[in-house]
Amino acid sequence: MRVFIFALPLVFSACYLNERGISSTYYNDCKAYYDAAGVYHEGCEPNIIEFSDAKKLVNAKKTAVQQELERANAQRAKDEAAIDKLEEDFEKEEEQARKRATRATKEATRAEELANKKEEQNNQETKDFGE
Repeated sequence: MRVFIFALPLVFSACYLNERGISSTYYNDCKAYYDAAGVYHEGCEPNIIEFSDAKKLVNAKKTAVQQELERANAQRAKDEAAIDKLEEDFEKEEEQARKRATRATKEATRAEELANKKEEQNNQETKDFGE
């Protein structure tokens, strides 16, 4: 019932759908002519709603959405590149820390070996001195 109530004014409003859009006349009153250079022109009375304008509006909206999508994709690509660089830097730092730890372990082992060797020499000297 509601649809009928809302559709009733549209039926009696004298709006017609023609090839170019919605108009107050049923037929397109277009006049076709050729100018002096032989170029074809078509002069039409304006419609209330032109389909070409509606298409432009839809395309403009799609274009704006596409631009926003492209901008978001570009930002995502920048973010991913920054994340990749941070991961690479972290891996380098981790590798350097591993090398320092290995070097420190080797130095500690060598120092321990030298200390043991020195202690053995001291023990040997003490033994030799005591005999």
